[in-house]
Amino acid sequence: MKVIHRAAFIALFACTVSGQTAPAADGFEVASIKPSDPVGGGSQIGITPGGVFTAKNVTLKALISQAWEVRDFQISGGPGWLDAEKYDIVAKGGASGVSEDEIRKMTEDQRNAFKARFLLKVQALLSDRFQLKVHRETKELPVYVLVVGKNGVKFQPSSAGGPGSGLSMRRGAAGAEVEGKGTSIASLVKLLSNQVGRTVIDQTGLKGDYDFKMSFSPDMSPPVGDSAVAEATGASIFTAVQEQLGLKLESQRGPVEVLVIDGVQKPSAN
Repeated sequence: MKVIHRAAFIALFACTVSGQTAPAADGFEVASIKPSDPVGGGSQIGITPGGVFTAKNVTLKALISQAWEVRDFQISGGPGWLDAEKYDIVAKGGASGVSEDEIRKMTEDQRNAFKARFLLKVQALLSDRFQLKVHRETKELPVYVLVVGKNGVKFQPSSAGGPGSGLSMRRGAAGAEVEGKGTSIASLVKLLSNQVGRTVIDQTGLKGDYDFKMSFSPDMSPPVGDSAVAEATGASIFTAVQEQLGLKLESQRGPVEVLVIDGVQKPSAN
């Protein structure tokens, strides 16, 4: 789903091969979950007109990552099929009757509030249909700290806001472009965390909303050692952050929240 930036869904294994539907957990009136076609390609997730939530060719681990807003390296435990078997989901009803067009017209605050409510429904669906039980822990792991560079930031506070504000990323053959309109640093931090594969901690001290653009190569070289900022040939995301935004990603160790899988089952037949 374009609003929910990271997502994927696993579902019933046995009886739902036939595409049966069953009452869903809080917020969804009905949900159909079945294993994906093994020869199918690509993954999709979104909200169709009328508010029908759909996911295609996705894993349970990816769904957990989305629903609890953690990355793969923050998920601990669980069986092997968690990240292997793929499923299709169609969930209808409840308060999810919002189209993608309506979502795009929301302010960033409205979009974040909608996302938070929606993710709670997904969590409930997983808990109900997969007997999923999780808890959170904090561990000391490698992180990146986002700080202001020595020459200061290279973007300005936003005078915009309202519908259309937010953070977007477009990918093409030449690389990726990130654009923020009336966007908080917290939103930028989430995007950077997804791209660099570590938790990013904001230590910029920047408040309010900003407008900025940044482009970078998708071929990012990994950091060299645990204490160095990655330097890549071309515009890596690390050099782009520094040269185009006036910020800097510094590698450190710090507290990272980890989601521990306490129990999960393949759903039985309905």
